[in-house]
Amino acid sequence: MRIPPATRLLQAMLMLTAAHAAVLAAPPGMRVVDGRYRLSTIVKDTAFAGVNGATIGGDGALYVVHTGDGTTTRIDLKTLAATEFVHPYQGVFISDDITSDGKGTFYSTGTTPLVGEVYRIDAAGHKTVIARGLTAPNGIQFNKKTGRLFITECFQANRVFELDPTGVKEPRLIVKPDTIPVPEGFDFDPDTNDLIIPDLGSGRILRVNPDTGAIQPIADKFTAPVALKVGPDKKAYFPEIGGAVYRLSLDGKTRDKLAQLPPGLDNLAITADGRLFITSYWDATVYEVATDGSGKFKTLFPRGPNTLTGVTVKNGQVLVSDAIMIRTANKGEYAPTRLNAWASHGMPLTLGIIDGPGDQVLWPDAVNNAIAIGNPKDGTFKPIAGGLNRPVAVVMDAAKGRLYVAEYGAGQVTEINLADGAKRPLVIGLDGPIALAVVDDTLYIAEARTARIRRAPLAGGKSEVFLSAEVGKVGALAADGKGGLVAVDVIGRRLLHIDPKKLAITLIADGLPVSYGVVGSGPAAVEFPTPLHVTADGDIYLGTAGRGVIQLKLAR
Repeated sequence: MRIPPATRLLQAMLMLTAAHAAVLAAPPGMRVVDGRYRLSTIVKDTAFAGVNGATIGGDGALYVVHTGDGTTTRIDLKTLAATEFVHPYQGVFISDDITSDGKGTFYSTGTTPLVGEVYRIDAAGHKTVIARGLTAPNGIQFNKKTGRLFITECFQANRVFELDPTGVKEPRLIVKPDTIPVPEGFDFDPDTNDLIIPDLGSGRILRVNPDTGAIQPIADKFTAPVALKVGPDKKAYFPEIGGAVYRLSLDGKTRDKLAQLPPGLDNLAITADGRLFITSYWDATVYEVATDGSGKFKTLFPRGPNTLTGVTVKNGQVLVSDAIMIRTANKGEYAPTRLNAWASHGMPLTLGIIDGPGDQVLWPDAVNNAIAIGNPKDGTFKPIAGGLNRPVAVVMDAAKGRLYVAEYGAGQVTEINLADGAKRPLVIGLDGPIALAVVDDTLYIAEARTARIRRAPLAGGKSEVFLSAEVGKVGALAADGKGGLVAVDVIGRRLLHIDPKKLAITLIADGLPVSYGVVGSGPAAVEFPTPLHVTADGDIYLGTAGRGVIQLKLAR
């Protein structure tokens, strides 16, 4: 599935303090030039950017996709060696599910309205787009018997299509919008070729005729079934997001609960000899689950976040957002807080994070076009403003009770009243605003498309170009607490200090473990800022491309 507009509570928050951050080895290749800073690693890089769709390839290996960075991983099931099959720079965006024709060709979905693409991937890992303009392609399955390819849309539109595997013919609509509340990852009845679709929205398992779209219920009273595969025994296997794993006969008469896993499950794959693998989006790992009724399972890879979208420090504690939840980062580990974007309670996706008033944090949601505020301690939250156009960054002026939001899609910065959510455009005509900082009643705006920084008075008025060229492509921007700016050049992989009064640019560090990418390949493509936070004392926290967090501590 992915990316749900909101989520259920996970578990109690672990209150840890950043003062005891583990000092681990520095990222390879990174060099600190400014001797005033001491580099340490808060949490080291993790294995996968979430784990979503899964399939068994014709070579017998397990292939899994990652919405967090668009990659696909091949896992040798004999050795568990994991190698990157589709790389993050190949233009596969938010890949949610994958299927195989058994002969070396794969098909994958790029989900959410940000992407709306379907890909054919050859044996070398090269992609071709075979469908565009879909609302939220999610589940995908190739029928090896008939050669037909189908997809479901999840959360947005909620349709079912048949696709031409060559990409020549237009998608054929089988099930109209919202007929099935939330159709998820699916498979086929091997005898009838019907689609067997779990409905996350109603908890039902459905049978859908591939030609007429006629729907028949098979079973009900499940809780958020998120994907389904039919095993070699001609029974349906499926996980629930909450962690339960079930086996169901295709007539619905028998059902068995096979295991209870940690929550945040996403998809599954079954080998020809009946080995069952379940993926976790929340914890970025793969489980192997016994099918003998013992309830046993193994965690095959170390757990981690799906992808980092923001970092902040609040009350001495490092917090990160990872697209599905807010986590703490401390002593080399991540731990969940109670802010989780779980589909059942409507919380906006945590696609960034900044410090907020009191015990709260704030974040933008560029998928659902909202700004929200919430408390990591108790999980309470509320949307502040909606109807935005791809908000990717937010900064707060606490003294004035104002938020300033970078709307990448609209090319503007919008001022939002924190008390009532009232909006007004502050700066317009921007070219991909991606990061913001406030210094001395002046707003600084990094423009991604033109690789420059603009500035504008908070009181209103025209913006002007402040810096260009020398700062490279700025993917993150922050005030340093002393009248200066810290910027991340994501192409040059440099960390820069900028003195706005002297227009002096100095290098803090280079060889940063960061990367840059655009989500989507059409005119609605959007970029996201690199996770960066600078404390009032000048300490710098940076999220890495490998989903770790590093600190550059300023000598005092």
